[in-house]
Amino acid sequence: MNKQILDFWVGDFISEDDFYQFVEEDENYYIKEESDDSYISKFAESQDTVWFDQDFLEYGFENSIQHFAEYSFAEQWLPVLVNRINEMNLFEVNALIFVSHGQIPQPKSVENDNFSLTYAGGIEFEF
Repeated sequence: MNKQILDFWVGDFISEDDFYQFVEEDENYYIKEESDDSYISKFAESQDTVWFDQDFLEYGFENSIQHFAEYSFAEQWLPVLVNRINEMNLFEVNALIFVSHGQIPQPKSVENDNFSLTYAGGIEFEF
């Protein structure tokens, strides 16, 4: 079995639309990619990362953390993530983002009036 690490963010967004606008790839990125002010997504911008391979990204908006059980390799990482969420005293979680470790060089938590997004660290899994 091969092991890999995924970096996780959990969030609380006002609406599902706001979440998807934040995390999905900007369709205009490839048109204006020569610009220093262009990011592949608002999520990438929040992480000070102009571009990363979105093929290594998975995300979703759900009513509770337990609804993420259907996501890739969740049987391995979800129990660890739930423990971390409890340790961080995060009570409102409706959004999840995870990406292969190293895609975001300096992962961090971000917050504004419309959402909070907490970096929950890396979790190892086998595939």
